[in-house]
Amino acid sequence: MTLPLNTAPGPSPDEESERHALISRDFLVKAREELDKGDLLQASEKAWGAAAHAIKAVAEKRRWFSEADWKLRQAALIVEDELDDRFIMGSYSVAREARYNFYLHHYTIREVERAIEAAEDLIARLTPTLASDYVPPHVNESVESRIRSLEQPTSDPDRGRLSNGRPPMDYRPPAVPAQE
Repeated sequence: MTLPLNTAPGPSPDEESERHALISRDFLVKAREELDKGDLLQASEKAWGAAAHAIKAVAEKRRWFSEADWKLRQAALIVEDELDDRFIMGSYSVAREARYNFYLHHYTIREVERAIEAAEDLIARLTPTLASDYVPPHVNESVESRIRSLEQPTSDPDRGRLSNGRPPMDYRPPAVPAQE
């Protein structure tokens, strides 16, 4: 038997949403620090991490599964439609592209700056959807169908999350590691 996501063992989806939002903001700070040090590879990766965790925060808040790249993109598309904000996918796409610089090593400083700015923009645009009083609007049946696809477990990690939940917070690394 599998439990609904909001009754799975471990931290609640709201706690996980807050955790992902904190990780997102921390990665944004680290992206700027790495850029200042001239480490374009790490700055690129942190920019993507900031964007990805911002979307994961929204997904957790909505009880959506977000353990695959296609699910993050789908979540961004849904929120873009809900808010009627065409800049969400633009910011998401620019930040997502930055992850490839980690492997390809061809971005200039300006391109990494753009990726960081895109992640920052995405976080700002998604933040209102994390408010406790935010009620997602009904847009159309197509969006509702995409939402239902994110509510269904589609992978072994999803199914494991339903049955096993996540370890309690005290067994998980903190969202922001202690500074040395």
